[in-house]
Amino acid sequence: MARGTHCIIGAGFAGLGAAHALLERGVEVDVYEGKSDVGGNWFDGVYDSTHLITSRDSTGYLEFPMGAELPDFPHWEQVRDYLHRYSEEFDLRRRIRFGHEVIRVVPAGDGPAGNGDGTAGWLVTHRADGVEQTRHYAGVVVANGHHWDPLVPDEPGTFTGTQIHVKDYKRPADLTGPRVLVVGAGVSACDLAVESSRAFGTADISMRRTKHFLPKTLFGKPITDLNNPWMPVWVQRMFTGLALRVINGPFSGYGMPEPDHRLFDQQVTINSQMLYAIRHGQVRYRPDIERFDGSTVHFVDGTAADFDTIVWATGYRVSFPFLDRDVFAWDGGVPRRVAGMLPERVAGLYVFGLMQLRGGAGPMLSRTAQLLADLVDWQAHTDHPIGPDLARTRKADSQFFFSVPQMTRQTAIERRLVAGPALVARRRGGWTPGPDELTGQ
Repeated sequence: MARGTHCIIGAGFAGLGAAHALLERGVEVDVYEGKSDVGGNWFDGVYDSTHLITSRDSTGYLEFPMGAELPDFPHWEQVRDYLHRYSEEFDLRRRIRFGHEVIRVVPAGDGPAGNGDGTAGWLVTHRADGVEQTRHYAGVVVANGHHWDPLVPDEPGTFTGTQIHVKDYKRPADLTGPRVLVVGAGVSACDLAVESSRAFGTADISMRRTKHFLPKTLFGKPITDLNNPWMPVWVQRMFTGLALRVINGPFSGYGMPEPDHRLFDQQVTINSQMLYAIRHGQVRYRPDIERFDGSTVHFVDGTAADFDTIVWATGYRVSFPFLDRDVFAWDGGVPRRVAGMLPERVAGLYVFGLMQLRGGAGPMLSRTAQLLADLVDWQAHTDHPIGPDLARTRKADSQFFFSVPQMTRQTAIERRLVAGPALVARRRGGWTPGPDELTGQ
């Protein structure tokens, strides 16, 4: 296969990190971004009051830390500006085609076996100002993010008030008050419940399942700064669990059931304000929704209340609208990948940044971007998809939630596993020119 130009879809946190890593290895890239600037969600996709829940020091890229002049938990505009500086520092902006939406990605059909397995490259169709063009790339890195396609559950009955997903929320003026119900148990749900209570006096929050709530700081430090990549999860669970019992006390004190899972077995919610607001009567806990009846919401515990607005903070779908869904096997709405990136059957396609971390994203993106570059290197020297080869030792899975220590160890192992086959493949042959010429309309 060829070491030609690679297409990167998305110029957010993940796409920028991928572009930098590949360029460092001598792989040319074209980055397609539908928006007018870098940043992804940090450009225009968050609510006005958003601050990082992970700290400045645990969120910046390893190769370009966030400046010490920033607060521990920067505002979203400061994160946006940081990504601007990153793109300028590494001369990435001239590689980015802003205002270009990728609408279709298909494997070229004349591979060695004539089966369109990606070994002959990929055809990428993009649209700008109503004009479509298609280019031929050696490979495609999908970094379009996973916080943009809203997921709203289909509850029985009909609600006649206002409904809005958190993706479309910017400020309290977007809500019809004063009776606001926020549905969800994640960071955004807690933020919006507290923000709504400040705007309207009180707010309710409905949770299908209770999560473990962690403060943003512990012992005077941002809690994400306490992550040690080599600390076993059972040690973290014991240490943090004891601290939470001392600081927060039992869930019954907030009128909430205990979580049905151990700390760190699933994603935690980092928020320092919601439990405080519940104690002060500003936010009221509600269990899962049973059904709607006009403006009335019935809950599974038999209670009911009327609301003017429901805010759905219920997550997002993982979506690649430009790809045939059958390129991946799917498990619970998440594509199965080898080493977190590779499809099981095709060559030259990489999903990058598809992870929900318990910790800051930047360092992990820096580490996994090096793994991405390793995989591109290996694939460039073979005439078949490398996914099945790597799957002999790293089986495909749909894992999505990771702790920083877990993923740090996993990435280190995978880089060692890739290094051997990639070296053998390089010794068998040299680079070949890449298919990066315009082939479409």
